[in-house]
Amino acid sequence: MFKGIDVGHFFRGVFRKNLGLKAFALLLSVALWWFVAGENKVQVGFVVPLEIRNVPPGLTITNKVERQVEVRLAGPPSLLAALQTTDISAAIDLANAKAGRQMVPLDERSIKSPPGLKVQHVYPGTIDVYLERLESRKLPVVVRFIGVSEARRKVSKIEILPSSLEVEALPDDFARLKSLPAPVLLPDTGTEAYTENVRVELREGHAKIVGNSIVRVTVHFRK
Repeated sequence: MFKGIDVGHFFRGVFRKNLGLKAFALLLSVALWWFVAGENKVQVGFVVPLEIRNVPPGLTITNKVERQVEVRLAGPPSLLAALQTTDISAAIDLANAKAGRQMVPLDERSIKSPPGLKVQHVYPGTIDVYLERLESRKLPVVVRFIGVSEARRKVSKIEILPSSLEVEALPDDFARLKSLPAPVLLPDTGTEAYTENVRVELREGHAKIVGNSIVRVTVHFRK
């Protein structure tokens, strides 16, 4: 079949023909193989905020909890290159926590990231949380006039509805908290009565108002 043909010369000619193009194709194949093989080996670190969920009713966190965690993700460079910190979230759930010190584990189950990425490392591995039980009491609401107005001299009666609000706080907070101030700015012009819906603000320790914090204040003036 190959009578009269130099077989060695024939194959040498085939391999030598378009040698540059073939060398380029080989390099391209190697580059593609390297890219695909290396897709799953790239790792990138991120610092993300930590969310604390489901603090049990009647309890409050009293220590300074670590609010940022370090997360290292592995995945294709094409995904990691476009990844933003806002695409990753970290959270711990305190729904089953009790009063006292809690050592809450932080691992890959605590991290939410886009599909195709794998959590390789999370730091810290645990979060220290101290929970203390709150007390509940009703405290009276008192009006605190703000600003300067001649009408203040003519105040004859003050009505507040409701006259008290329920507050949750630590025992130490209640030692300093005896009443709830309702700031009222009186008008400059004289009237028989002035009514305003006022939001009661509470900025004492871990204290918080339970339910609606708005009261209706009516100020009556002497004629």
